[in-house]
Amino acid sequence: MMHIAAQPLLNPAGRVLLQLPELSLRAGECWMVLGPNGVGKSTLLRQMAGHASALSGWHWQGRPLPSWHDAGWAQQRAYLPQQHGLRAALSVEAIVRMGAFAWQGVHADLAASLAHVVQRWELGHLLQRPWTALSGGEQQRVQLARTALQIQLAERDQARVWLLDEPLAALDWRHQSLALDAMRAEADAGALVVASVHDMNAALAIASHVLVLAEGELLWHGPVVAEPLREALSQAFGLRLGWAVLEGKDASGAGASGQWLVPLP
Repeated sequence: MMHIAAQPLLNPAGRVLLQLPELSLRAGECWMVLGPNGVGKSTLLRQMAGHASALSGWHWQGRPLPSWHDAGWAQQRAYLPQQHGLRAALSVEAIVRMGAFAWQGVHADLAASLAHVVQRWELGHLLQRPWTALSGGEQQRVQLARTALQIQLAERDQARVWLLDEPLAALDWRHQSLALDAMRAEADAGALVVASVHDMNAALAIASHVLVLAEGELLWHGPVVAEPLREALSQAFGLRLGWAVLEGKDASGAGASGQWLVPLP
């Protein structure tokens, strides 16, 4: 469990972005962080990952949240930043293998786990390609695979958390669906998953819990409840939002329906 005491959320420059209430995020939950640009979503995820000079009031499994460089923490936490900053022409395989860095690149399950993530993220034909020759969407899949490898190498009976800042960025529909399925699967397998996304409907399709951030305040935190969430998102984005009912068929051909958030005139 990750527990955050009620306190201000500060950006790297020390400016208060918003006041956090007391929050508890538990194993098996899939939290989506929603809100406009610049309200603190990335800052929140960075601090959850241990990227902060002061983490007072942040706890993991009942203990103070470890700092980013703590080796044991790296074996429980995988983090996808919004900007990767990688410029070297490393191969795709070399980058994905970085997910094993917390084990010094040596793990009994590394070969099997590597083969699994390469297949899952459809990277087999790219393994020897240099990073600099990839499209933006391909680079995103490589980084997702790297963090997926890290979380899969963690002990299954150990608490673990997968933190993703805009994991759907640059992905086409097929690979967005793949990413959403992977997040939901990890939560179902007992990990805590926290991700910031801009596609509210994609988020609500897999979320068990939601945080809605706005300028200077947190408007919603807790389980997915349709109407209060619609109101919070309307306030956060300054839009009138309504529900569209979609009718169709599921993968088996049976009838299916659902709600879809849409902006109103």
